[in-house]
Amino acid sequence: MQISLDVMKENDIQKVLKIEREAFSNPWNVKFFKEELRHNAFALYLKAQIEGEIIGYVGCWFKNHANEVHIVNLAVKKEFRRKGIGTYLIKEIIDMSKNLQTDFVTLEVRVTNKAAIKLYQELGFKKAGLTPHYYLDNDEDALLMKKEIRYNEG
Repeated sequence: MQISLDVMKENDIQKVLKIEREAFSNPWNVKFFKEELRHNAFALYLKAQIEGEIIGYVGCWFKNHANEVHIVNLAVKKEFRRKGIGTYLIKEIIDMSKNLQTDFVTLEVRVTNKAAIKLYQELGFKKAGLTPHYYLDNDEDALLMKKEIRYNEG
């Protein structure tokens, strides 16, 4: 399985939305993605593809004032889950963070999403806080997770 990585563009949004809708109970909409791609100079969205088919994506914000990269969205197409695609995308963001010499990579995750929390912990993220009532669809809390970037790691 040969995965290629590329920057997400506006003409990818419809395909990304299908993955977004199957992954989340409160999915982002076209307008939000367009705003991020067109107007957020601190955002970067990457798509993972196999033979031209988008199978997952990750979005992050570069928070220069905090010297951190914040992962804002990550999803993998249903039939490609549990095959290392999410891990691959997160590792790409971590590697990019090392190259930019940022101090941290952060993200939020639902407190009930045990599989994602376990994955993030395996990748070196630590629990860093709780944001009550973060998710609008069910008022669920978000766990803030943080990975310190060490430049001598492989």
